[in-house]
Amino acid sequence: MLASYTIRDDLSGQDEGAIEVIVHLKDGGQRWCFFMTPAALTICGDWIDGTRIPIHYASPYMIMVAGRLDEAIIGAALRHLDTRGDLIACSMPLEAN
Repeated sequence: MLASYTIRDDLSGQDEGAIEVIVHLKDGGQRWCFFMTPAALTICGDWIDGTRIPIHYASPYMIMVAGRLDEAIIGAALRHLDTRGDLIACSMPLEAN
């Protein structure tokens, strides 16, 4: 299914927030997902009441990678999901322009 992908954000910001990715499928469709690192997860999200601890939930298109993101790792993660048949479940369809 995976034909290619486009990283929409500067990877230098990976420890401060999400890295958005557009997934291009072989059938011409496009899908969206975002990658997060552990460092970004510690400063983003909703605070648990009465704490300074963030919580993340109901994020079906978030792909968390426990390491540094670069183009090769993002590509390998997407190919891994594609090979397992999980790419569609881990991404949201984009409307055609």
